[in-house]
Amino acid sequence: MDRKVATPLREKNRSCSPNSIRQVRGVVFDMDGTLTLPTLDFAEMKRQLKLPPSSDIWVSVQAMSGEDKEKSMVIIEEMLDEANRRLRLQPGVLDVLHFLAQRGLGKALLTWNSEKNVRVFVEHVKQLCASTAEKYPLFAQQPLFSQVITGEFQPCKPDPAPFLHVCEVWSMDPRDVVMVGDDRVDMMCGRGAGAVTVLLANEHNAVGHAEHADHIITSLHDLIPLLFETTV
Repeated sequence: MDRKVATPLREKNRSCSPNSIRQVRGVVFDMDGTLTLPTLDFAEMKRQLKLPPSSDIWVSVQAMSGEDKEKSMVIIEEMLDEANRRLRLQPGVLDVLHFLAQRGLGKALLTWNSEKNVRVFVEHVKQLCASTAEKYPLFAQQPLFSQVITGEFQPCKPDPAPFLHVCEVWSMDPRDVVMVGDDRVDMMCGRGAGAVTVLLANEHNAVGHAEHADHIITSLHDLIPLLFETTV
């Protein structure tokens, strides 16, 4: 089991009034667009789902019921599968995960994607880890993530329930856990649970996604300076 060591979080780069931060003991990551490069065409997804351009896909679909929701989920799954076939990791993924492993912090994956696609992602990362074992030796000694929560978990993001589930399994206060994502639903999920939220900004989410973010970064590498000086 991962050793959990508290890590202070620097008080900088705040984009709004943050939740009170105590000490960081774990980090929960979104997958698509956060640990992978953005490949989903959300404008096209909204068009196929017959949603207004300004709508939030995940919130809108969760509000549907019956056949409408079933058809929408099929469209989303097909587009997620296609994006997974073009999978490319976000720069800095291995550096950040290894940094957290060195500090003994909890690492979890919380995604809307399916178990099938998450397995593809994890295997892809494991292959890279194996080919860079000299640089990242700890990956051979512990799992990449101690918890993986997929779209099969209900209710899902933006509801805080899956985040709170992770914290409960870890026996951690949500205020000691950070949510990292690239979408407003990630920020809403973390903020609703009382966690510190970090938005990975890109050209696609520059507007309308930072409202619930405590910190905004432009590279996963920027996450490392936020988590510093752990107690060994």
